[in-house]
Amino acid sequence: MQDDDADLKSQPIFVGLPVPGAEFKICDFDTGALKPLDQEGELCVRSPSLLKSYWNKPEATAESLRDGWLHTGDIGLIDSQGFLHFLGRRKEMLKVKGMSVFPAEIEAMLGQHPAIVGSGVIGRPDAERGQVPVAFVLVHEAARATTKAEDIAVWCKQNMAIYKVPEIRIANELPMTATGKVKKEELAKLL
Repeated sequence: MQDDDADLKSQPIFVGLPVPGAEFKICDFDTGALKPLDQEGELCVRSPSLLKSYWNKPEATAESLRDGWLHTGDIGLIDSQGFLHFLGRRKEMLKVKGMSVFPAEIEAMLGQHPAIVGSGVIGRPDAERGQVPVAFVLVHEAARATTKAEDIAVWCKQNMAIYKVPEIRIANELPMTATGKVKKEELAKLL
């Protein structure tokens, strides 16, 4: 991974290799069948430190913990070199003209823009495209006077597949949880 900075130059969804003692597999969401390398599916994990159950939630435990594996609800893939790639939460995945779009991937790309310090991406229903990604972005204070949504959109078109390019909405602040995650349900109210 260190040769030619492969880990640094890979896609934003690149995670790396599992730590010793942790096992990952990618399964079909519906059947639970093992998926081949380089195919996306549900990310499943088992390790010595895996939870035994959810407190007072036997239905959630039965749904998520099967045969010693935690079925995360996350979409991922393991590539032919054995590297893990996290694509996003299944419930957050957008369908744009039949293509899967993962908000986490768009947010990671937006994080590479020099004026953006934070973002949250959600979907907006669209009659023609199915859904449209909408990015609420927080611009660095020093760049607020000169950075426009149109400029960020142009940058996105130069750096993303066209179906992933989001509508840009510059926000004064992003609603955050105590753990530093963007509250997507509050962003949806801003649509």
